[in-house]
Amino acid sequence: MPQHGFYQGIHLGLSEALRELGHETVDFPFAAIGQPSSTEAEVLYRIVQSGSVDAVLDLACWGFGLSRVTVPTREGGSEPVFVAGGIPYFAILLDHPHNQALNGILAQPLFAAYPDLGHCEQVRFVYPDLKTNGEIFAPPAVRGNYEGAAQEQLPAQDIDLLYVGNLAPAALQRFWNDRGSRLWESAHDPEFCDVLADIALAQPERSLHLSVQTAIAQTAAKPPGFDFKSQIRAVECFLRYRFRHAAVMAMAQSGLQMTVVGRGWDTAELPVSVEQLPPTSYDGIFRLAGRAKICLDASTYLDGANDRVFNYAFNRAVCFTNAAGYLRRAFSGRDDIRFYSMRNLTDLGEQAKLLLAAPRALREAGNNARQTVLAAHTWRHRVESILSVLRRSSAD
Repeated sequence: MPQHGFYQGIHLGLSEALRELGHETVDFPFAAIGQPSSTEAEVLYRIVQSGSVDAVLDLACWGFGLSRVTVPTREGGSEPVFVAGGIPYFAILLDHPHNQALNGILAQPLFAAYPDLGHCEQVRFVYPDLKTNGEIFAPPAVRGNYEGAAQEQLPAQDIDLLYVGNLAPAALQRFWNDRGSRLWESAHDPEFCDVLADIALAQPERSLHLSVQTAIAQTAAKPPGFDFKSQIRAVECFLRYRFRHAAVMAMAQSGLQMTVVGRGWDTAELPVSVEQLPPTSYDGIFRLAGRAKICLDASTYLDGANDRVFNYAFNRAVCFTNAAGYLRRAFSGRDDIRFYSMRNLTDLGEQAKLLLAAPRALREAGNNARQTVLAAHTWRHRVESILSVLRRSSAD
């Protein structure tokens, strides 16, 4: 896999969990996504030919190019390397399907793990011809051993409220109507994007695929092969930054002492009570979370979880999130995690103030959240789910 902080951290979590369960891991680094070199192809071929690979786990479908490496057949033709070896291929999606090349993978059998319960339905729109041998829900989890975070003696919680995430000011507007925008793509259907955006903003707690279904019903019939991918990508990008901006501004305008980390916030006219920090490393996010009493999450994974929610809880920070679909069940309806709606942000800051004014309740909620995560949301739990799918497949 490529060297990248976000994915590298998840790669470490998966590898550690596999080894903990008694499996041997073989890493396959590659230089360019989608463009394997001849040397990489030769090494991959030798590894597959050795018979030592039982399954491929591909983070975010970045290895789709490797699956297109071909090997000669006895009949004089060629065949994709993983198909030829009959090696199960598990695409572990870490973002919305429209941002990952799930349809570019050539493997049989092919499985997919999604971070949101609604993503399998998104795939039906984005990649209508895709066929998989199985799909599971497996949101990002925690390693449980980030430096400092796993220790009982954690840093002092000297940050009242933390938000980490970049802001793209251009994406706060409906950029698909502006051909001069760098975010604009020629495949966009502005009318459909506008309808979809209106529906999603009116019902911001619903999974995106449900809004897509409603938008289709409200617009003219789409021709066969209509490109839903670019439309959904554009609107989700718009929603992602609109949600972030709205939640951060609601918290900040309450007067809370807040730390905001990431690019683009210098354009948001935040009050002086907000400390702005530049982007940090992936591990740096969780070192900050270890110092935070409350962490704010603003998400488009409305029936799932992004990588940060469980890590915030692991660090004993109480997370405020709008992604209530799955997480409300995952945390058993307790106050270990707090939910808010994009429909009503007027009292969001007051809710955070009330919690900060009750340090004992805050501490108990953070400790309980950590225990919930350790009990069900480590990478070992996710790997066990993935392996169970592979075992059932091999038994069929």
